[in-house]
Amino acid sequence: MHSARSFFLAVSMLLPLEGVASVRAEDVRLGMVLIPAGSYAPILRGKDEPERVPVPAFSLDEKPVTNTEFLAFVRANPKWRRSQTSPLFADQGYLGDWASDLELGARAPANAPVVRVSWFAARAFAKWAGKRLPTTAEWERAAAGGFTSADGSSEPGFSAAVLGLIARPMPEALPAAGSGPANYFGARDLLDLVWEW
Repeated sequence: MHSARSFFLAVSMLLPLEGVASVRAEDVRLGMVLIPAGSYAPILRGKDEPERVPVPAFSLDEKPVTNTEFLAFVRANPKWRRSQTSPLFADQGYLGDWASDLELGARAPANAPVVRVSWFAARAFAKWAGKRLPTTAEWERAAAGGFTSADGSSEPGFSAAVLGLIARPMPEALPAAGSGPANYFGARDLLDLVWEW
């Protein structure tokens, strides 16, 4: 089995919100979900750091970026093709499941999440799409959502369900992005189909 989980492109992306004080439901683009303002509890923190970190509202892609979506990006931006990307910005495994620079192949179905992408490529894709990558606080806030509550850590059975999803062997080719259950906020595949690096 190949370990696609360790190479997930965390391009569940955000609307550009610089200078925007709040996000309203009507501001959310098609294919995005609104994550309301809240907070998250960092696992590691210093003695002078808060127990909970506040997170303003933001919009997040409902599902991970697909191979087809990323292929459109590399076609429009040749410097991000596997054979042309500088080793400073991507390692040897970059887009390693693709058959070639512009061909997906059997291990990279068109509607499956794109995997084996560097942070630099993810950031360039997000900018090209008119969005940005989530901050650590935003990612933690969105991923903390349970199936029936905003904080999965207090939801009975949630941790066991997530561990069960993580423990399953990965298939040679990933299923479609968005095929997993939606969390409380409506985001999909944050914890089950692939992992953020």
